[in-house]
Amino acid sequence: MNSSQKNIAFYKPAAQPTRCRAGFSMSEMIVVIAILGVLAGVVVIMLQGAFGASQEALAKARVEMLNSALHTWSTANREIYFPPNDGSGEEELYILRELQFRDPNPLKAKTGSPYVPPEYNPVASSNKTDFRIRWNGRLYELLLPDQEGSGLLMDFAASDFTTPHQFPENYKSGSF
Repeated sequence: MNSSQKNIAFYKPAAQPTRCRAGFSMSEMIVVIAILGVLAGVVVIMLQGAFGASQEALAKARVEMLNSALHTWSTANREIYFPPNDGSGEEELYILRELQFRDPNPLKAKTGSPYVPPEYNPVASSNKTDFRIRWNGRLYELLLPDQEGSGLLMDFAASDFTTPHQFPENYKSGSF
């Protein structure tokens, strides 16, 4: 055997490159995206219930704040009895303005007034899809969506807190 034949005998042909699997197939990607979509749908449905419950809790807290202010005002002045008029929401706003008033004369100003921040300027609503705050003759009460009646709109975006309400110079508190 000559030297060239020896080299040929030990010559191994180069191995064929094996194909590595890199990434995921299209069908695997579609299955994963479908599963994520279903999970996202379930989470959104669950969170909507929690969001509605939190809105109701916030609305109830606002009514409690108004009734607490009303009690404090009544202690310093007299009890408010203003007959309910389930029409335009004017009586709710009128009583709210009483709670927001502070006499500019420091000698006449009631201790603790204003009882409600003067920046709170809600609008009236009779839309059955809204949370509303209604005057019942002695206290404020909450109207939930789907309940009939008008009242002050409960705005969850806080756009009802604006510039303070300006009272006329001749405004007399408790003139009802």
